[in-house]
Amino acid sequence: MDKQSYFYQFIEPLSKELALVARELENSIFSSPRTMLTHARVFVENILQQVIRAEELPEDPRANLKDQLDMLNDKGYLIPEIRDALHFVRQIGNQAAHNSRMFRYSEALLSWEALYKIVKWYVEVYGPVDITVPDYQDPSPIMEERYDMSELEIRLKSLEELLSHSVEKLSTETALAETAVAVETPVAVVPVVEEGIPGVTTIRTITFNGRKLEVPYFLRDAFLLPQRFDKSETFLIRLGAEQQARIMSELPKNLEGLHNHVKRYSEKNDEILFEELKTFIEEEKIRRKLSLERPGELFFFYKADYIIVTEELAKVPLTSQEFTGIPSLLRQLNEDQIDSVGQLPKELVILAKYENVGIGTVEKLFEQLKKKTNEKASAVVPEVEEESIRTSNKKWDSLYINVKLGKGNTVIRGESVPALWKEGLNWIEDHHLPIHEMIKEGVVLGSTDTGKRYAMALEPVHKDKRNFTQLHTYKSKLTGTTYYLETKINPKSGLETLAKLLTRLGVEVKIPLLENND
Repeated sequence: MDKQSYFYQFIEPLSKELALVARELENSIFSSPRTMLTHARVFVENILQQVIRAEELPEDPRANLKDQLDMLNDKGYLIPEIRDALHFVRQIGNQAAHNSRMFRYSEALLSWEALYKIVKWYVEVYGPVDITVPDYQDPSPIMEERYDMSELEIRLKSLEELLSHSVEKLSTETALAETAVAVETPVAVVPVVEEGIPGVTTIRTITFNGRKLEVPYFLRDAFLLPQRFDKSETFLIRLGAEQQARIMSELPKNLEGLHNHVKRYSEKNDEILFEELKTFIEEEKIRRKLSLERPGELFFFYKADYIIVTEELAKVPLTSQEFTGIPSLLRQLNEDQIDSVGQLPKELVILAKYENVGIGTVEKLFEQLKKKTNEKASAVVPEVEEESIRTSNKKWDSLYINVKLGKGNTVIRGESVPALWKEGLNWIEDHHLPIHEMIKEGVVLGSTDTGKRYAMALEPVHKDKRNFTQLHTYKSKLTGTTYYLETKINPKSGLETLAKLLTRLGVEVKIPLLENND
């Protein structure tokens, strides 16, 4: 198949529009699985509408995809294989529209296979006799991300230095062996080139008072948005006016004396900026990793936190009925024709530019967006469970706990018990809560301490001296100690255990999945 063709090109004589939608679905499988799954519903709904018209059945404009599917099935127009394929596309599409969990290539490929069955049936039953349906074909994956030429040069140069050093070392060792001179040879310092994803190679180093900050390649020309630097915002604005520090590459290799470019600032401001640059780089690394792991997703970022923007969340109008306590921000957004959530900038701190809108207002909006994300994720669960389709996903595929410490609300989430626990431990240590002594005593599995099995301990051995069945580890960022996690448990027990741990640390906890499980 050449570059100009696509798999469903053969249905163009039947419907050029349907064929073009199929082409975009094919293109989005590896670039955005969520997009493919969400819009595959629209694709099959269009097919069913064509079937309803062809069979001259009554059309109900209020009927959704499930109503149409059930009606055709009840009247005997669908064979079981096609009915199940339609249900699968519908259900996984509903999840993609509502649920913020990560959707995998494999799920998009399963939907693609189901679409093939549906299209083949539709063409053979309702299409022209001269259209031949080809055999099923897997879509071609996109080319993996490549290194930019400049980054590749840096990596090759470092590796060549490493190679040169190894040859020199070998020659030295041979000479020493031949002359039997027992002299210790100093080891040259060679840049380390770690195997990893493109973009993370260190392009330059920024220093301040003997401290170093490594700038990865993907941030070489990153815009230094002043609102991202809480304590240095005004400093950066003033520097930007002097054509200094607008982008990463404008920063000097040594920040000492940077304040001399503007009036009424001191070396303390240089030091604060250096520390905030460190935070900025770490946050950007996390964001880049997130974007690569979840291709094609739309994110809203606020400081170190983020939200996955689903299709349903994007449709929510920016009105006082939906969002409370921020009328001035909503009014100004609407005046700028930003009327729905999907039109917001992905970097939410930018919204603080509006008149009488501070960072506290932006945080209120972000927290309400997070709440709506969880509500919409929960809203799709009942429909998923009402059908017993073999390939459907259970609600436990996305685990999360709502936590509150002081004035801050956070959602701790994971796609499995180990992932949830590790995220929970990360959050606990980020807030410097005294977790180590509890792990040292051993955290018993479940909501009480009556069992014999540990969930977390300093050694992978249970109370009854049995070894952990399924072992994961977590290395403490605060103490460097390795914590052992017993992860052969069900999601319910995993949620209860983490909730018990957090509650004892003085954290307010809510678990919607358990509340809705009655």
